[in-house]
Amino acid sequence: MKYVYILSNGPGELWDWARPVAYELAKNEIKPLLWLLPCQYASGMERACAELIPFHDVIGPYNWAKTFAEMRKAKDVGLVMQLGGDLMFGRFLSKTSGAKLFCYTYGKKRGLPKCSKVFTAYQVMARSIKGDGVCPHVIGDLVADSLKLNSVPFGGDELSPKGSSSSRRVAFFPGSRFSIRRKALPFLHEVCLYLKSVMDVEVVTLLSPFSLNDEVYAWKEAGLNPRRQPASTVLKGVDLALTQPGTNTLELLYLKVPTLVAVPYAFLSDIPFSGFKGALLRLPWIKGRVFDLLSKKRGMLSWPNKILGRELMPELVGDFTPKQIAEAMARFLKDDTWLKETSASMDRFSPARGASKKLVEEIKQCLV
Repeated sequence: MKYVYILSNGPGELWDWARPVAYELAKNEIKPLLWLLPCQYASGMERACAELIPFHDVIGPYNWAKTFAEMRKAKDVGLVMQLGGDLMFGRFLSKTSGAKLFCYTYGKKRGLPKCSKVFTAYQVMARSIKGDGVCPHVIGDLVADSLKLNSVPFGGDELSPKGSSSSRRVAFFPGSRFSIRRKALPFLHEVCLYLKSVMDVEVVTLLSPFSLNDEVYAWKEAGLNPRRQPASTVLKGVDLALTQPGTNTLELLYLKVPTLVAVPYAFLSDIPFSGFKGALLRLPWIKGRVFDLLSKKRGMLSWPNKILGRELMPELVGDFTPKQIAEAMARFLKDDTWLKETSASMDRFSPARGASKKLVEEIKQCLV
């Protein structure tokens, strides 16, 4: 029997992309195998979460050498579907097995011309990918499909109603990467303390389903009310969210939650870069100048802003302190007109759903 091999790596790609594809394949009685690729952002919980998804089997993660060695042995590959990670793995498995390689991506990746088909979510993404023989198919957003799946990875208590009719509820999104969440904990603790000192506000923090129980306890001890429930459950009644660029911004758009996107330099200094670029950026004076240049010349960072061509989600990029972030949040929380208009703009946006179904139809045609 030939299987569809889904190659994925980080927490976001597994939960938001591979999960809806796996469910759709299972509905069509096609058995998907998940191959977890080497990933510097892995939490160590990927296999545990993958067991909650209808994969026929889960392989890896191994180191790079063993990944290539094991791929060389694979004899039951019907098709390779890359959902995140370095395409050198998908290209290698495709070449050694003779199976076609599909890739779903939001942006350019090295090796895309070697794929049989490339898929993306929106036209603005397709325009950035197109070229060098690559003509991506716009099929919709897998994140929108993921939000429709209501499985709760580790449970959690229901949120209580707001404390008072005048209170505001805010949601923190510290990200799917443990290294960033570790940095975010003391930072957001300070944001929370200052925000509560100037207005009546309640806080909830959406932790990754890949976070460990000890981490949940640490966020709870800091008074940040952590939850690992689906965003669609936790975000009910939330007036404003604070997040970083990434798929979280798309979730918040689809759930119609007014959002601030923050990129304080305190976090950028901890982001790892590989190769020669990484060696250069480990030098503080070079890294600081690069970040200053990027902040001055950058375009819009969050996907909703890129898709709509305007700043629906205000972006705070620079050397911001927790107090400055909290002050910005307080300004927006006190602006009823902005909150209502932003939510209404999100409500008018039609999410590009159905990507997993369209992708599986393409897979089925290839398997015939």
